[in-house]
Amino acid sequence: MFISDNPDSYKRAKHIELDYDFTQEIVQGFRRVHQSIARDSATVFAWKGETLQEYWWCTERSLDWGPGGGPDLIVDDGGDATMLIHEGVKAEEEFAKSGKLPDPTSTDNTEFQIVLSIINEGLQSDPLKYHKMKDRLVGVSEETTTGVKRLYQMQANGSLLFPIRGNHRQRR
Repeated sequence: MFISDNPDSYKRAKHIELDYDFTQEIVQGFRRVHQSIARDSATVFAWKGETLQEYWWCTERSLDWGPGGGPDLIVDDGGDATMLIHEGVKAEEEFAKSGKLPDPTSTDNTEFQIVLSIINEGLQSDPLKYHKMKDRLVGVSEETTTGVKRLYQMQANGSLLFPIRGNHRQRR
């Protein structure tokens, strides 16, 4: 979730580190927190009933706060933000080599078609957008067991682009 007191400017975004127990309290009180944030006119990139397209738009917006801005640590829940950056970097490398843009019609998976469309749009506006995100990140923390296992697999095979930082109190 990206929160800003000025919806037109991402420059004021601040990184806040939260411990696991505090994070869980927030997650458990998510509805109350959203109501408070919405009441105070902050930008929230999530809402009840969002479509799949809107969900991925929110995910991308939470990573791109404008020129030079964005998170330095991802607290991911399911690995979607991490996957978006990894797929974006892969597409940028292919684009730099061959000039080929990601093709959303190359997959039957509706959700991945949306992801490829978002990456495609990003490449057209900034061919290094996802590399810049990757370079800015000092790490990722994952909240789901499946996501944690996936991160450790990526780390083991050398494909993880940034370090794992504390995960859901999981052990390897």
